Amino acid sequence: MIHTLGLSPSLDVVYVLDGVETGSIHRPREVVRLAGGKSLNVARALVRLGRPARAVAPLAGPLGDLVADLLAPTGVELVRLDTTAPTRMCVTAADATAGTLTEFYEQAPPADGTELEQLDTVLADVAAGDWLALSGSVPAGTDLDRFVAQLAGLRGRGVRLAVDTHGPVLPLLLEVAAPDVLKVNRSEAAELVGADPADLVELGAAVRAAGAGVLVLTDGAAGAVGWDDDGGWRVTTDAAPGGYPVGSGDCFLAGLVADLADGAALPDALVTAAAVGAANAALPGGALFDDATLARLRAVTRAVPVKVQP
Repeated sequence: MIHTLGLSPSLDVVYVLDGVETGSIHRPREVVRLAGGKSLNVARALVRLGRPARAVAPLAGPLGDLVADLLAPTGVELVRLDTTAPTRMCVTAADATAGTLTEFYEQAPPADGTELEQLDTVLADVAAGDWLALSGSVPAGTDLDRFVAQLAGLRGRGVRLAVDTHGPVLPLLLEVAAPDVLKVNRSEAAELVGADPADLVELGAAVRAAGAGVLVLTDGAAGAVGWDDDGGWRVTTDAAPGGYPVGSGDCFLAGLVADLADGAALPDALVTAAAVGAANAALPGGALFDDATLARLRAVTRAVPVKVQP
């Protein structure tokens, strides 16, 4: 079983428009509403890939109820943490003519302090050999030491941990919980190590020195590089980038974890991950990719060894 954990879910809304003009009224020609936030995107993508997924997330208020309702028909098993922190909303305005996105992301509200108490019980149901994917920001007010200790306890019980987060919690996770997989984008990696060299391989060397084992750095349409103890690989593709990349990083993580959970080697998992992320960008809304698009993109994606190892 693959479990996803995110403490900052959202209602995600995509408005598809013929054009976006500041100061004007807009009437979208298409509206997509989804149970969102990074972890719920990951869970939905996992189900689309044929893997059972159990999503753990705090939800509250009318928007929280709507997120739960939208997730129900997807096949994702939801474990809802009770909280008084209202669920946020994130809006993307997609200009179909210009091929640009204008995004409005509400900050996650501060945690009310009860989420981690409930998490103790929920995490007890995660079995040795299962995977848990933590993704998204950790809200203000969360007891980071306690949270990291909870995840370290999972690792001690034989649970595999994949992490895609940033901010103050990340160095603590690397130091205390020793995740099996760290997947971050360029800006998150640069924040972690306080530097942003031009090449991902050089940046990866600094991140691995900070404590990452299996490490994957993503850089949007520029691709991704991943390393484990056997080497490093840069993902390349012949496909043109899609116009709706929101959620592609989450779908990348879903493809990566799905393959690794099945015992795939890292280069093969990277190819799947990149293809899933690219397939996501073909349609508005996170984790709504189709099998045909995914198969087509996987056929033109490859992982090439990098010459310099971090």
